[in-house]
Amino acid sequence: MSTTRRKINGGFILLFNHLAEEGAVVDLQDVFVRFTFDTTLVMVTGSADPRSLCVEMPEADEFAKALNDVGEGIMYRHVKPRFLWKLQRWVGFGQEKKLSKAHDTLTRMCAQFISAKREEHAHIDNDEAADLLTSHMKLDATKYDLLNPSDDKLLSDATASALTWFFWLLSENPEVVTKIRQEINTNIIKIYCQERQSNDYYSTEWLNKLVYLRGALYESMRLYPPVPFERMTPVRPDVLPSGHKVDASKKILIFLYALGRMEAVWGQDALEFKPERWVS
Repeated sequence: MSTTRRKINGGFILLFNHLAEEGAVVDLQDVFVRFTFDTTLVMVTGSADPRSLCVEMPEADEFAKALNDVGEGIMYRHVKPRFLWKLQRWVGFGQEKKLSKAHDTLTRMCAQFISAKREEHAHIDNDEAADLLTSHMKLDATKYDLLNPSDDKLLSDATASALTWFFWLLSENPEVVTKIRQEINTNIIKIYCQERQSNDYYSTEWLNKLVYLRGALYESMRLYPPVPFERMTPVRPDVLPSGHKVDASKKILIFLYALGRMEAVWGQDALEFKPERWVS
């Protein structure tokens, strides 16, 4: 929460104020990708904010580019025949060559993060783990294979995609914005520090009261799922509830984008943006 709050105040607000003053146009999804990259890296490593989300909007650094290449390579592995991407990996060709280079970059940089963290803890006697990397290292001091780049990339892309479509839908449905604002104004309590030197703080317990906002987020992800398909593979022959027989190791793709728009599931208004459908 504190990491996210700092990034909103020190990144989002400053950037949007600058854009408003300049009358400039910005790629909102790029902004959200930078937001999730910065906050994720700070939470995982405890290192300084990379500040990819700022007024200057710098080019992506080596780590961010490698994460992007890994995520793209893994997506292609889901849809390519297994023999094809294995062949490409063996000969070092195409997407697999790019993936291999990105993997080497991430391995090297993750080792640097771990080394720096070990050095830091050698001089600081503190049992509190302020970041995920420290937590993992305290759980098992013998294992440092801690950072899973594909998970980080999936988190970053999924969050950015979900937020981008969410705000686009809000721009198309001003009545939903009005209801969200009313719910926030009714339920959120602002707690100001006495000296008013720090930023506003919001009690997390009130987030559970934002039922309509949660419904709007769910509805956005129903229509525009951040992960448009899921892949499943049975470990042994099986029969699906539909009656279809599947062999072991057969690749099954579940098209979530279509599933979220089926009238048989959601009714005749399946294509409408209605947060109310999630509120009981």
